[in-house]
Amino acid sequence: MKKIFVKDYDEMSKKGYEIIKEVIETKEQPVISMTTGGSPRGLFKLFVEDIKNGLDISQTTIMNLDEYMGPKDAPYTVRTFMYENLYKLVEAKPKNIFLIDGEAQDTDKEIARYKAILDQYPRDVQLLGLGTNGHIGANEPGTPFDSTIFLAQHDESTIQSTMREYGIERVDAPTEMITLGFTEILAAEKVILLVSGKHKAEAVKALLEGEITPDCPATALRNCENAVVIIDEEAASLLEK
Repeated sequence: MKKIFVKDYDEMSKKGYEIIKEVIETKEQPVISMTTGGSPRGLFKLFVEDIKNGLDISQTTIMNLDEYMGPKDAPYTVRTFMYENLYKLVEAKPKNIFLIDGEAQDTDKEIARYKAILDQYPRDVQLLGLGTNGHIGANEPGTPFDSTIFLAQHDESTIQSTMREYGIERVDAPTEMITLGFTEILAAEKVILLVSGKHKAEAVKALLEGEITPDCPATALRNCENAVVIIDEEAASLLEK
């Protein structure tokens, strides 16, 4: 894992976006898999700005790491985030948009459908955020490192984070999501992990200085040559080295 230390959230967003932009500009048929939430919002703003200024995404395929189970237009869904922070803001459209169906009644069938898409469109980039408990996607503590795309149950800390991020009550918060497992996440050519803020400092310390263990899911990335973690000063504040 390559480590990049930056001053703050804005610099983290810029560094992460630079990697994605280079892939889009140099690959003939780039495939980018996004994450959502607070960590990538700044990166999305830079992406939208560049598209409006002429960045060509006509040959780019965009997909996603995961999706909450619930009404597709709920404020917390990945679908809502992608449309509100990207697709509705630009006239230019990517070649393909692939989203997991969080309303699927048959989750096994939906997982098989999305896995087929992943097999057909190998990802150049997988963007990630880091949960306060060390989770990646919905690979919560205890998830085995050989996990494959599955229907996950959220830990309470993840549910609380979703409530804060989207301003929703506990009764309205999703408790399940379909997520890529570590097998799919690490199959991407580049894996980018964005980490910002003091509330992520303990997770960062566990990621970089703790034991490699499913108890801290993100440690699955530590020995991966295709992974880069971009960490701001506040998130790195507990590191000894």
